Amino acid sequence: MRIRRKIPMYIAVHLECGDRRLWLPLPARKDKFHEAIKSIGAENGNFKIREYNCRVPAMGRYMLMEVPLALVNYLASRLNKLDDYDTLMLCAICDSEHYFDRVGQFIDYTFQTYSYSLKPGITNEEALGEYHIGHPKHYLAGVKLRQLIDRREFGAKVAKHENGVFTAHGYLTSSIGWNLPPQERLVPPSLNLTGFLGEHLYGDWQEYDLSA
Repeated sequence: MRIRRKIPMYIAVHLECGDRRLWLPLPARKDKFHEAIKSIGAENGNFKIREYNCRVPAMGRYMLMEVPLALVNYLASRLNKLDDYDTLMLCAICDSEHYFDRVGQFIDYTFQTYSYSLKPGITNEEALGEYHIGHPKHYLAGVKLRQLIDRREFGAKVAKHENGVFTAHGYLTSSIGWNLPPQERLVPPSLNLTGFLGEHLYGDWQEYDLSA
């Protein structure tokens, strides 16, 4: 059984209407959203997004400001489905050269966490070599024979064969390569937060290209 997430991730949007402002934690359903904008006198949509507060690996405010609020809300909902292991893998990905730099990649990851594998604590070639050579069920039998193997060289060859990467969080591999195939990104109606000043800047957001 997978353990539910204890590693905190957080996204909140700062809404503004005149001199009245409000922080709204995401994800938010439509009813909560309408309550929030009503509380700052913006029932008619006469508010704007001032900024975001975000605690997600490698995700900056600028990244969220480039996509519609509905998609940020959907992202927050998808991130909430990750457990501790999935979240740690996300941290490892974003600590590597294959880090995500677009909202769409984070959403795609939440659908394909099974494509990744992380060995926590294995942060270099020598540790990976020791993991394989020193493990009684892996590859070699006999203590004397195992002592003759250079752990660092062996680990480097394993990493090259698996196209794996070392991060501060552990050794990371992907079964489908490092470019995730795009997934369905339609925002569920209950999370579709629309109707605010400046929304027109995104054009037809339902056709919005998250890979841009």
